[in-house]
Amino acid sequence: MIFSKIKRLPLSGLFLLVLLLATCTCNRDRTARCGNITFKTDNTVTVRMEAAATSLNPILPGPAYNRYVAANLFQSLATVEPKTLELVPLLIERIPTVRTVAEGPRAGMLAYDFKLYDEATWDNGSPITGHDVLFSLKILHHPSLPLGEWRGYFEHLKALEVDDQNPKKFTAYFDRFYILNLESLCQFPIYPAYQYDPDSVLAAVSLADLQASVRTKQPITGENSNALTAWANAFQSPRFANDKTAISGSGPYRLENFDVDQGIILVKKENWWGDRVASRNRYLAAHPEKIIYRFIKEEAAAENLIRSGDLDVVPALSPTKFVELKRDTCLLLRYDMTLMSANAYARVLCNTARPLLADKRIRQALAHAVDYEYMLNTIWEGMAERCVSPVHPTKPFYARSLAPYIYDVNKARQLLAQAGWTDTNGDGIADKEINGKRVDLALSLLTAGASPTSSAAAKSIQNTARAAGFAIEVVEDDIRIITQKTQQGDYDLALTSVVLFPGLWDPYQSFHSKSIGSGNRSAFANAELDRLIETLRGEADEKKRNDLYLRIQQLLYEELPEIFLFAPKQRFAVSQRFEYVLSANRPGYYEAYFKLKK
Repeated sequence: MIFSKIKRLPLSGLFLLVLLLATCTCNRDRTARCGNITFKTDNTVTVRMEAAATSLNPILPGPAYNRYVAANLFQSLATVEPKTLELVPLLIERIPTVRTVAEGPRAGMLAYDFKLYDEATWDNGSPITGHDVLFSLKILHHPSLPLGEWRGYFEHLKALEVDDQNPKKFTAYFDRFYILNLESLCQFPIYPAYQYDPDSVLAAVSLADLQASVRTKQPITGENSNALTAWANAFQSPRFANDKTAISGSGPYRLENFDVDQGIILVKKENWWGDRVASRNRYLAAHPEKIIYRFIKEEAAAENLIRSGDLDVVPALSPTKFVELKRDTCLLLRYDMTLMSANAYARVLCNTARPLLADKRIRQALAHAVDYEYMLNTIWEGMAERCVSPVHPTKPFYARSLAPYIYDVNKARQLLAQAGWTDTNGDGIADKEINGKRVDLALSLLTAGASPTSSAAAKSIQNTARAAGFAIEVVEDDIRIITQKTQQGDYDLALTSVVLFPGLWDPYQSFHSKSIGSGNRSAFANAELDRLIETLRGEADEKKRNDLYLRIQQLLYEELPEIFLFAPKQRFAVSQRFEYVLSANRPGYYEAYFKLKK
């Protein structure tokens, strides 16, 4: 009998036998309940994107998905360390420190000295040099390209000089301190001049002349004028957006296939230069042989692919779906369900150029007509926290002393009445006589229809704002269309999220009056805010800078060009077949770092 045999086993043997029997039973139960859990063995990372990348020309404006994909094709001088969010080298050997030029024609300027890796080469085998960095800066300052959001970071760049003896070395000069001088210079895409300017059109024009043209808004005249216009048109053409024979960068992957409806396939380059340096710089690691981006708007379709094991990285799950999938013990045998902080915030963007939203009391009334607790606890399942400004709550200069706006319909009605809006005809909508005509307080609210949380939040705002006297029409659209409309000022309200810069915050691109028409999508202009922003950008003293941050947040809190909602947490499903790194830096994953488990 088996019992008599067990009695004669040593205690340790008995324990092992019990454990073995329990394991077998558990495995049989799991197999009966979940089926055989198997993993794909191909070294391919498949990423779900909830909206399509439309172009792989990363310096041009467009959805953030464009930059997420293109980051594997194009490199910058440095990248953001996933955990610490600090700058780490990518194309350069080390992050430089600033020095003050002591003598010569640039005496008194601030200088950064760079050295590119000797191994760094382009796809044609030619070396990456400082001339390519200078060429890329000329692209950024080309007056015919819509790059206003980029240029605001380079206002104080005066020159970039390439070493005559070693073109791998170059120096950037700035005429004054700016809080993001180094970060800006290290994080824009570097293009190969031989591929994107084979006729050397930009080589014939100096960086200073291009900067002057942008600053004065006067076109460059003379023999280079027509050539510059033609070059800009070619640079913005579909060829450099989706043609695998034209798109070329220094990154570890090349474009294999581009389908705006189905997705994008990237393939690891053979003999990529970074493989020779990755042992010295782990941020040059690129493990997957292939990266596939699948554009899947509907969450139900994404869930089906999760359950079949056909997706490896699934970001941006709705909170409700995340909770549901995390309760599925069978699914947890295949995927890690992970929450991660996000360097982002959600807002209702207000077009202050619209007459109905020009008065800050209207915007304040709307802020009091939002049921924040419902959003946080029901729509977001507690996976977000309130915020009072565009600064992430984890930052040391976040304005914690400001009390968040609360849902208060009576307060909202009082503010509307102070602005002259009352319900005179009893239909529940506030109205006002403007130029002899009775006008209802009717607004449209853009939101991404493919996002369950955005759609639910927009409908909640529509319902609660009605009680305060607002008539809000929810307009669901594709995020690409919403991006375009907000850039062009073709909207009233828009429920969107903002990805924040991982380092210090520069409000210039989003809130300075000179950024209206580019990054300032609310069209908000305030002289005091402009002054504070300009002072902040040049403040090197941390204590003084933090004080300026607080004053800026106080002003934005009162004026509300945006209604600040909350800072969400990222919600991921990640296949357990990989070792991987997640980050607060959007999009939250570094697909090139995914390493297949043995």
